[in-house]
Parts: sequence; C-alpha cells; structure tokens
Amino acid sequence: MSAAALLDRLDGVHACGAGRWRARCPACDSRRDVLAITETMDGVVLLHCFRDGCTATDIVGATGLELDALFPPRVEGVHAAKPVARRFNAAQVLAAVNLELLEVLLIVGAILRRGSVTRTEHARLMLSVSRVFVAEGATHD
Repeated sequence: MSAAALLDRLDGVHACGAGRWRARCPACDSRRDVLAITETMDGVVLLHCFRDGCTATDIVGATGLELDALFPPRVEGVHAAKPVARRFNAAQVLAAVNLELLEVLLIVGAILRRGSVTRTEHARLMLSVSRVFVAEGATHD
C-alpha cells in the first residue's frame, strides 16, 4: 500500500514536503496535526505521533487497516530469502588486507637484501596470499 491509502483515512492532512505529510492522529483523537507521515523511497510508510507517542499499531488500527499496510507488497522471489549476514564490514576487510600487504612488503624487502627466501618467509607469503583471496571472496554475494 502507498501512503495515499492511509492518507485517505486521516483528517486534517496537508503536505509538508516530498513524501511527507502531517495530519490529526486517529489513535489519540488529536485536534491538531500531530501525526507525521513519511513515505520512504522504497515504499515504507513511517508514522510518528508527537502528542501522546501513539504506536504505529494504534494509529493504523484506528484507521481500520492492518500494520502490514505500512509496507510495500512482498515480491515473490525477492523477499523470500533472508539477507546475508556478513561477519565483517568493508572497512574491516580492507584493514585486514592492508596488514597482509604490509607483511608481504616486509618479507619481500628481506628477500631483496639477502637474495633468497626462507621456508618460513615462503609459508608466510602463501598465508598472506590465501587471506587476501578469502577477503576478496567475502566481498561477493
């Protein structure tokens, strides 16, 4: 449902900007426009009563609608799956990759000074490369 269906059931409605309205709150029978209504870009309708702090459930119920009327209809296939929970955000992944690259830089500097690589350095370089690959894989859905 869009905000229009809710606005049709409210009294004293007036626009205060793009996707924003004020009206009388039907839950607390206010005589002034104490109810703020906002329709977000993704079609969600937000409500806030400045008089008594009426809940969205109270407000919607007083209009004869259900709470799900504040949300756009579910699209089959789009809303079926839960969002992927990520263990780390992009900034944390980038910080970890930066540390691995610093480790690689230090080892390469030691190899250049000595002219050879030790088994320990080689193993640590391989670990750094594998961690960077894991971090890159974590950025894909």
